[in-house]
Amino acid sequence: MSVDYYSILEVWPTASVEEIKRNYFRLAKLYHPDAAGDTPDNRERFKQINEAYGALSDAQKRSVYDESLRKSKSGSKDAVAIQEKDRRSAMLSFTQAKEAMRNGRFDKAALLFKAAIKYDPTNPAYHSWYGFCLGMLNTRLHEARDACLKAIQMEFYNADYHANLGFVYFKAGLKKVAIKHFKEALKWDPDNPIASKYLSIGGEEDKEIVEVGPLDKLMATFKGLFSRIA
Repeated sequence: MSVDYYSILEVWPTASVEEIKRNYFRLAKLYHPDAAGDTPDNRERFKQINEAYGALSDAQKRSVYDESLRKSKSGSKDAVAIQEKDRRSAMLSFTQAKEAMRNGRFDKAALLFKAAIKYDPTNPAYHSWYGFCLGMLNTRLHEARDACLKAIQMEFYNADYHANLGFVYFKAGLKKVAIKHFKEALKWDPDNPIASKYLSIGGEEDKEIVEVGPLDKLMATFKGLFSRIA
């Protein structure tokens, strides 16, 4: 229910008919355009006061209105319950995705992160690590980039998110752009394992990214990384 007639008449839902009538006449006199000024705001307020009184002064109409209020509040509780259920489902998918990453199953992890995003699109970690997994699979890199960018927009100070975006750019062959994001990651976390692996931080500005070997070598380098994902 978008309009709260009780609030408009400044009475409690338990107010008697006499209280409703008394407040109606007080407010109607106060906000009548002839008394308060003929402005759009006063005309709208006066209209609402009359609508509220029409609904609450009649016993049958008030009963219908009270029932609609109860349903509205019940609907709000249901919405909160659904939201909480979705959040728990997202966390479960996220936990399973991290385990899949530790086992090198980035295809499975990508699906689980995508499910987490579906349940709760407000968590930046889900977006960033989904993009990282797509990068590991070297597939749909534009989607991977967009997911990582979204995470950074939501939480710009997270070093992992900058490193993940740099990793995706690296996989796309855009090394100069990747370097920029690796350096940004190291500003927030000098020990970030992904940025440290891919960037030589002791050389010149245009120092090349360190090349990597097979996946098993990469996984050895990132040992312990996935266990710290929050």
